Amino acid sequence: MDEITFIYKENKDNLLKFEKIYYEILKITKKILNIQMKLIFSVSFISISKSLELNNQYRKKNHIGDVISFPIDDPAGIYDQLGFKEVGDIFITPQQAKKKIEHTNITFFEEMTWLFTHGLLHILGFDHENDEEAKQMFELTDKILKQINVVYKIV
Repeated sequence: MDEITFIYKENKDNLLKFEKIYYEILKITKKILNIQMKLIFSVSFISISKSLELNNQYRKKNHIGDVISFPIDDPAGIYDQLGFKEVGDIFITPQQAKKKIEHTNITFFEEMTWLFTHGLLHILGFDHENDEEAKQMFELTDKILKQINVVYKIV
């Protein structure tokens, strides 16, 4: 079974409900991408100040990230030999997600599932540095979340 370590630096009570859905998103993502290997990674719920600090320190960007991902590079293929793959860390800023949806019709739940899916795809090797990559990544995100919408009826 896959392992997600959840780290709460932000209001744990309001965020516990995402653990189950994040595992479901992971399951759907693995099925779509045909990933058989056990995956291990962390999801940290962080404050706005911590997000700004991480973005400044590691990405040289002076803005608050709603989701920041750090994939683990394994060019030697060590994890392939172990039967599992540690893929990285995802940092989600719930306060920023709330700010982002203030003037939209998107719910907090929808935004938090989108952020996790986006971060997950990043640690699995997807990016959006050019138009072609962006198109592929965002279409894949939509495909995954459409399946979640069926399960959780969030549309």
